Amino acid sequence: MVLVFSIATWMLNKDFAMIDVQTRALIAAGASIFSGIITFFLMKGDAENIADAHRERQEAKRKRS
Repeated sequence: MVLVFSIATWMLNKDFAMIDVQTRALIAAGASIFSGIITFFLMKGDAENIADAHRERQEAKRKRS
């Protein structure tokens, strides 16, 4: 989200300098929040798979010891 905010701010400052600073900040913040929401829903399944894989590795490690 920080990366999206930084890039959005840079692009808005570069290409749309005539827009008020507060409005540009709100647009960048909205883009950042929107990207975070999209990431949350798209990566939800991956996070569960990563957690399961970690648990399996830990259990296998305990069995070997």
